[in-house]
Amino acid sequence: MADHPDPGAVPARPNFLVIVADDLGFSDVGAFGGEIKTPHIDSLAAEGVRLTDFHAAAACSPTRSMLLSGTDNRK
Repeated sequence: MADHPDPGAVPARPNFLVIVADDLGFSDVGAFGGEIKTPHIDSLAAEGVRLTDFHAAAACSPTRSMLLSGTDNRK
């Protein structure tokens, strides 16, 4: 008989980290080929999944709203 999870058990929370930085170019971080040494960010990028298709806005507040809502505010 196969083991079945406890139906009353709380599922594990997802384990992810999203970093939003103002005035930082895509290639500024070492993990993406930049010249700035970012060993901790490089370590996180090497051990995880890189999301490479997020489009940022010219200002930080629309970028945050797009990240939280999953929609592009310009469409």
